[in-house]
Amino acid sequence: MHPLIIISGPAGVGKTTVAKALLKTFPVLRSSVTYTTRRPREFSSEDKKMYYVSRDEFLAKGKRGDFLEWAEVHGDLYGTDRAETLRALNEHPVIFNIDVQGAEQLMGEFPGSCITAFLLPESHEQMVDHIKNRGEMTEGNFQARLKSAEIELAKKDRFQHQIVNEEGKLSETIEQISRIVAPAIREQASIDKKIG
Repeated sequence: MHPLIIISGPAGVGKTTVAKALLKTFPVLRSSVTYTTRRPREFSSEDKKMYYVSRDEFLAKGKRGDFLEWAEVHGDLYGTDRAETLRALNEHPVIFNIDVQGAEQLMGEFPGSCITAFLLPESHEQMVDHIKNRGEMTEGNFQARLKSAEIELAKKDRFQHQIVNEEGKLSETIEQISRIVAPAIREQASIDKKIG
């Protein structure tokens, strides 16, 4: 099986932007396939295929075992489609832009096959600003998201690499992660060539 490239970290830290850049940098990469109960965003900049379903439909799929992993994040359910993702992994490395709960499940499901990177905010203040800038929310929602981000940050050492995504230095962050994943992608390409 090909490697799983897992990009995780708290909300607003830049996971989607980094994942999109890696997909452009490495054409062999494929994105994960996600089901969610979240409403589609008005201005979508997704880095993966997203299916928007009702909560009942999502829970029925979960009961059938249709997800490799799933979690509830800020009141919405997210799950990685098992069949489509495993098909992709048979032929390509797959990148996962995913919350910490989902990342931990994947690491447990595929020990030894994951390359994991945790994106960190430059400071607590930067994290607070990014959460506030994610759209209108009540004070209760903001506090819940902030608490969730702090819980996720406490788990950063479970990941192989921790990278600070400094303000104004996104290209350096992308370059750093590219250097981390490139050897595994090259090695797998070499194996595939020999098998082919």
